[in-house]
Amino acid sequence: MKTETFLRQALEEWSAEAQVPSGLADRALRRRSRRRFTSAALVVGSAALLAGAGVAIDARIGEPPSVVRPVDTSLHTDPSSAPPKRFVAAGQVAISAYYTSHAPQNGRGPRTRTWYLYNPASGGYRKVPWAWVDVAPGLGQAAVLDGPLPSARVGIMDMRTQRVRWIRLKAAAGGVSWSPDGRKLLVTTYATNPDAQQGPYGAGARTGFIVVDVKSGEAHFHRLTFARDDPNTRQDLGWSKDGGLVWAPTALESPTKVFYDLNGKPKPAPPHEADAAEDAGLSPDGHLLAVPGPPPGPNTIVTDLRTGRRAGLQPVEQLRVWADDTHLVALACSPNKCGGKGEFHNRYVLVSVDGKTLIPLTGYVQNSEVSGWEPTFTHR
Repeated sequence: MKTETFLRQALEEWSAEAQVPSGLADRALRRRSRRRFTSAALVVGSAALLAGAGVAIDARIGEPPSVVRPVDTSLHTDPSSAPPKRFVAAGQVAISAYYTSHAPQNGRGPRTRTWYLYNPASGGYRKVPWAWVDVAPGLGQAAVLDGPLPSARVGIMDMRTQRVRWIRLKAAAGGVSWSPDGRKLLVTTYATNPDAQQGPYGAGARTGFIVVDVKSGEAHFHRLTFARDDPNTRQDLGWSKDGGLVWAPTALESPTKVFYDLNGKPKPAPPHEADAAEDAGLSPDGHLLAVPGPPPGPNTIVTDLRTGRRAGLQPVEQLRVWADDTHLVALACSPNKCGGKGEFHNRYVLVSVDGKTLIPLTGYVQNSEVSGWEPTFTHR
């Protein structure tokens, strides 16, 4: 059988399995619903599905990115495991790490995370002792925090050798995120553990942020206290699409983010980056925007910003990240179990903008596994 014929038949079978019948759910499943997941295993060449190539950064430990190389866009799935045991990737993104969370048995104290990090040597994921993990573009380095949170230092770990270089911080860290170019770290600082049980409004613990230059280790703290109208004690900051600004989350449907320069000065939001949107937000080329779909759900929508028209509707719960300009990684529940508690019987899929093609990336999470797992998506 020709490769083209095999791929066409496989895609048609997967697409038929994942279609959601009309009227299956009596309510829309919004992006703020609890995210619970699973995973699974299959490797398929993606040249026939994901056309084009991007670039990735070759980042060595302690050095800024300097070498531009073609991105591996091969498709890797693990549809029989939850969480994934083998590497999962689609288009330009990969699941570089994930964590499972655990609530204290007596209902007191902070939730804890158990992290699993992509292991290039084995092609799978391994348990690591860190309290927080984020992986740099190119999958060569990871930023880690040791526990308990907040931590007095951040580590830069080489993912192949596992060696860690530690950088001391002037304020305690509760979260960390790599810049899009892999040259800087954005550390969100807290006075107390941000994973403590949710308290009343105005009880947040965020104190500010630190921008760390990875090569030199130079770090600068900027005060930016918690949002008093947000009940979440964890209020981590993130990077703008181009890495020129940082944003803080809001408790609003719009704007969803407020922006600052790297010195903490308020700035206008870049176009559409603070719109009410799915986690995926803007497409890599900036032409499309992922937004929640209308009831009855589950469904999501991609809007073409050039025309203002709908580019496609997808039969999924959440659009998490863009794989390329025409495909997204999404969370989708089982077609036959999507109502009520069935929203937690879900898996990750690769979905086309028009919603006609869905390819399973991971296996299903069962309803009993409501603690679930949460992936970290990284540009590879």
